[in-house]
Amino acid sequence: MNGSEKSRGRLRGALCALAGALAVMAIVIAGFGGFRGFGRAAKFAAVMRIIQSQYVGDADLDHTTDMALAEAIASLDDQWSYYMDAEGYDAYQDYSANVYQGIGVTIQADEATGGFLIVATERDGPADRAGLTTGDVILAVDGISVVGKTADDLRALIQADYGKQALVTAQGADGQTRDVSVTCEEIYQDPVQYEMLDGDVGYVAISNFRQGSGEGAVKAVDTLIDQGAQALVFDVRDDPGGQVSEMVTILDHLLPEGDLFIRTDKKGHEAAEKSDAACIQLPMAVVVNADSYSAAEFFAAALRDYGWAKIAGDPTTGKARSQVTYSLWDGSAVHLSKYTYLTPERTDLYEAGGLRPDAAVSLSEEELAQFRNGWLEPADDPQVQAAVALLGEQE
Repeated sequence: MNGSEKSRGRLRGALCALAGALAVMAIVIAGFGGFRGFGRAAKFAAVMRIIQSQYVGDADLDHTTDMALAEAIASLDDQWSYYMDAEGYDAYQDYSANVYQGIGVTIQADEATGGFLIVATERDGPADRAGLTTGDVILAVDGISVVGKTADDLRALIQADYGKQALVTAQGADGQTRDVSVTCEEIYQDPVQYEMLDGDVGYVAISNFRQGSGEGAVKAVDTLIDQGAQALVFDVRDDPGGQVSEMVTILDHLLPEGDLFIRTDKKGHEAAEKSDAACIQLPMAVVVNADSYSAAEFFAAALRDYGWAKIAGDPTTGKARSQVTYSLWDGSAVHLSKYTYLTPERTDLYEAGGLRPDAAVSLSEEELAQFRNGWLEPADDPQVQAAVALLGEQE
């Protein structure tokens, strides 16, 4: 090989290397969303290098990264979008599955003792099996007083015993204290409760649209109809929403053929979830309040759009974005608003300012407290009774 051939060979090698480098750079830049995105990532990396090499104190760079990413999502000024570290994402997955670690009690602060009053127990849950009951006041866990502490403090003490026995000191309604051994375990919290009201009205309360709620609501409806229900009232007050798929499951069961849920992405592309022709043809009403969010208010809106139900209660807030959770390689995740959504009649609930009930009825402060503690029976609940009255207008 002569000198000119060697030069051409070196040139070809250099050009191949340059092409390879450019290809890698293009892939990297594309991954960061273009040159500006690559520059932002490089800037973040430079700051982290400076902290690591120059900061005089101890730096937990994993924690620093989590905090930086949390602030990055928070800067979008979208209350529905957030970053979760690995521990937070684990908790979110349990939350989405309607499970939690605990002993199966609902509590509230007890002014008389400073402890925590049990206002409800999960049927056949750990507390129920151990003999703790509504009206008992929790004063200590494993000998550590919870008097004057927060509910989160109590929860942390109980969850520290996950998988084993916790020693709960409780004061009964008779004023006597006793120690009760109760197991902290994973508990499934059923999001659907139902019963038959007077006048053959089936009542279905949906506390959230997370995992299992759609199937549970379908079962509740079918069971009530089998029991002779001639009308249905759905209660989605204080329901924070959940998964679109769960909401679609129950709406598809109730509504005739047509669009159920329309979503659009940032490019304006539209997609619709659809219902089949099978449906339930009974008078229906839905009870909502200001804390009926997302899938809950959409559920009510869809039934009204089809002329299938009327709405009672308080105006809702108006959320019109749905989120997607993106899990990351280290166990963390980003929960991000990806779609705007429209009701079957193409109503944007945000632009509409939420739902305006057909029967606007509010609870008093005392009634609201009773409702949230599970003490307000449907027969004594003004909003439920307003919904029942609406049923008569559809017959």
